Amino acid sequence: MTKLRLEVFLFIAGIAIIALIALTSGAPPKQPPSVFSTYDTGPNGYRALYEVLGKAGVAVTRFESPLDLIAPSVRTLVLTGYENDPSAKPLDEHDTLSLRRFVENGGRFVAIDAEFAGSADVTPGVGTTLRNGGGNAIALARNAYTSGVRGVTGPIEWIFPFSTPRGVPLLANRQGIVALSYRFGRGEVIAVTAPALFGNAHLRNGDNLRFAYNAIAGSGPVAFDEYAHGYSDTPSLWSVLPAAVRAAAWVAVAIALLALVGANVPFAPPYRAARDDERDSSDYITAVAELLRRSRRREDGDDVVWRAALDFRTRKGLA
Repeated sequence: MTKLRLEVFLFIAGIAIIALIALTSGAPPKQPPSVFSTYDTGPNGYRALYEVLGKAGVAVTRFESPLDLIAPSVRTLVLTGYENDPSAKPLDEHDTLSLRRFVENGGRFVAIDAEFAGSADVTPGVGTTLRNGGGNAIALARNAYTSGVRGVTGPIEWIFPFSTPRGVPLLANRQGIVALSYRFGRGEVIAVTAPALFGNAHLRNGDNLRFAYNAIAGSGPVAFDEYAHGYSDTPSLWSVLPAAVRAAAWVAVAIALLALVGANVPFAPPYRAARDDERDSSDYITAVAELLRRSRRREDGDDVVWRAALDFRTRKGLA
């Protein structure tokens, strides 16, 4: 009986898991947040900028590998903020060394992020930003990066303080510096503290697009780092499996776990076998019948009781 109950329990649990997966897969997917990726078509996405650069004749590609595998032909690397990206692969110390080596060897690194952490940041030689933004910014320095740019518009929440010792201020507002550039080794770094300025929602502003073009184009082939946003050109076996196959695999794992639990966790008190000398109701009936037999009284039901006792004993193999 216990084994049957366990099998029924496992069967019901398996059906429940399958139903739950079916309901989950059939429900409308939750809208993911818009992130600063060239694949993103939402308000924060950089899809529009990527396509505009390509149509303008810029040799632009998406880089979807670890930074130490970047091709020598890439002369400008663009990295956008990924803090709010649920699929992000945060950069580590190894990536920091790769970025440093890329810039020191003559590359241009365009870092478009909100929070820069000084010496603890992956951007080589960058300062520290403060959350004291404000709206819009004007062009300060007059050079190739600000050519044709009067001011940019959009949300600006972080800035470099005016006391930042390194870099030429390119864009600024009353609170501080929004974009700056500086030499590092044989290369150059451009740091921008307002990623939303170049997102799909704000790229319609001509000065926003002009500044982004000036900062990114003009130095050779360009690569946008998408590996940091979770994209990879070397996908794993699990990631290429169809959703139905992955769901079936999870169901199999769940059933195996339930079977493992059922085989090792008792769902009822242990069964104790009856002792050979333990008495039951048949012994009581036999004793009563024997007493009646020995007595001199002959009740009407005497023979019936005696036959019932014999019947019990016969069934138990005692007769």
